[in-house]
Amino acid sequence: MEKTLVFLKGFESIDDKFKNKFDKAIANQNYKKDLEERLIIALDRFDDLAKADALFKVFVAHVNNEINQSEFLHYLYVLDKIDFHNIEKFKLFYASTEEVTSDSCLNSFAFVGLLKLVTRCDFTVFGKNESGKKFLKILGLLA
Repeated sequence: MEKTLVFLKGFESIDDKFKNKFDKAIANQNYKKDLEERLIIALDRFDDLAKADALFKVFVAHVNNEINQSEFLHYLYVLDKIDFHNIEKFKLFYASTEEVTSDSCLNSFAFVGLLKLVTRCDFTVFGKNESGKKFLKILGLLA
């Protein structure tokens, strides 16, 4: 229940332009039903309240056509699987000038495609990719 309230709280700060886009998007009853089901399932699965706020930001990006349906579904999966307690470390890596990292705290981000696996000599490290960069921008964590 609390995760749903955090998600819905995001609607307090939306503008009329977004409301109009949202109304157009949910005019299709099949799309509306599918979207409702996906959001309810996602919120139910989340293990962290902060993920509900992040979901709202991903949802807004989708309604604003900043991400397509495929990316939206991928980011729903990402939010379910990542260790959100390490989002700050993930953000710091992307904000840094480092090309790669071997920080094992970022494993969950790598295995959902927000980092690429880079083989150096005979070991594997994590590198930045566009999906991770876009995800952080959607969440407002990267300029």
